[in-house]
Amino acid sequence: MILIDFSLAVTIFICVVLALVFGRWIIYTYNNSDQMVLLEQKEELVICPYCTHIFFDYHKGKVKICPRCESYIALEEIKKEVK
Repeated sequence: MILIDFSLAVTIFICVVLALVFGRWIIYTYNNSDQMVLLEQKEELVICPYCTHIFFDYHKGKVKICPRCESYIALEEIKKEVK
């Protein structure tokens, strides 16, 4: 019969729990598709030239408004930054 001390049982239990949490974290980050969302929505991604805040703007108007500094950004300024 195998004898196990209390401290050894607690150590094994903690190691198993940590291994499960670490494995779940690896699977979660591997399956995360945030990078694909950024690539698909590249047209809506806008960088404010005044405060350098990056935000998504889904409105198709000629003028965009930065949510942080509330400044108006014309389409010409956006096109200059992309090039």
